[in-house]
Amino acid sequence: METDCLEVVNLWISRHNNRSVVAPLLVEIGERAANFTSFVFNINRSANVPAHICAKHACSLMVTESWTDVRPPFLLTSLMANDVRVSLVE
Repeated sequence: METDCLEVVNLWISRHNNRSVVAPLLVEIGERAANFTSFVFNINRSANVPAHICAKHACSLMVTESWTDVRPPFLLTSLMANDVRVSLVE
């Protein structure tokens, strides 16, 4: 599983009797991991820059935001750069 969040990886490693707010997420990851013969976390921020930007932005908010029908303005530059990289590879 690839993530850009070292904190999630550390919580996964020490998940036994975890009572943090992300405990249900760790349970779900465990259920999905059980379907594989091998399961490891890879930390790679460069592979998922838009997700990292969204997470960083969300940490700065005092209210809940939802971007279901529109690309958030703070993310447009990253998405456009990602589109260019993908089209160059294909």
